[in-house]
Amino acid sequence: MEADATRARRAIELVMFFLLTLIAWTIWIPQARYRLGLAESAVSPRSPANALTVWSPGLAAILLTILSSRGPGLGALFSKLGRWRVRWQWYLVALLFEPARWCLSLGIDRVLGRSYELGPMPLRVILGPAAAYMIPVALVFTLPNAVGEEIGWRGFALPRLEAWRGALVGTLVLGVFWGLWHIPAWIGQGLSLGFGPMAIRVMGLVATAFVFTWIYYGSGGSLVPAILYHASIASKNYVFPGQPTLTDEIVLWVFVVLMIASTRSMWFGRAGQIDRAGMAQAGSPAVAAGTRRI
Repeated sequence: MEADATRARRAIELVMFFLLTLIAWTIWIPQARYRLGLAESAVSPRSPANALTVWSPGLAAILLTILSSRGPGLGALFSKLGRWRVRWQWYLVALLFEPARWCLSLGIDRVLGRSYELGPMPLRVILGPAAAYMIPVALVFTLPNAVGEEIGWRGFALPRLEAWRGALVGTLVLGVFWGLWHIPAWIGQGLSLGFGPMAIRVMGLVATAFVFTWIYYGSGGSLVPAILYHASIASKNYVFPGQPTLTDEIVLWVFVVLMIASTRSMWFGRAGQIDRAGMAQAGSPAVAAGTRRI
């Protein structure tokens, strides 16, 4: 009975969490309508109010944790932000995975004879000649946004989804919602419309969600590498020009498939492994057996 009550409570928390994250849409949908010429005004993309959008997952997680378990639960949630003593390899993965994927994709295209010119640095397009001076500032500002999202997605939702149906299904559910959640923002940013481009972006975030789970689980439930990885994704979008082929997405999905195949015990093992791993200090002899298998 107690187990059933716990599952029911977690299910309610997840539904409420996903609904609360849609607060971001109160800003993104008007921006999308304005971009499409369907509205006369919207919140400017440069407005501080946009911080509410990226922080909606974190704020939802904090609110629901306070309502459900108050002090102890909130302490456990925030403790994931202080778990910085993880194996150094996870910091390397978090910081270098995205630049390495971009370089590998470009190299594959060149080997296959796909000749194309890369555009300018995206940040230079946005800021003009001041881009070089603003790069460090822009990169630093990716961190608060990453904290706001990761407290919610990985700190709150992922462990509950994983305890519900295991890491594979839980990550898939989270990744699909995460991708769909971004669609109004992408439209507001003026990115390519149409089912095809949007589906590719959503599928890219689904694949990225699996990388996040791998990093989060492997680092013993620490949010620090996950936040750095999230910031590295945003930084890549600022610094590295986009590639006109799908090689980047294909490389990502090939990596995800190989990663799942090589860490099957994590993805197909008993539900609740992430919670158990998070109770241990990552990188120490006390790390849970499941974490050592990564």
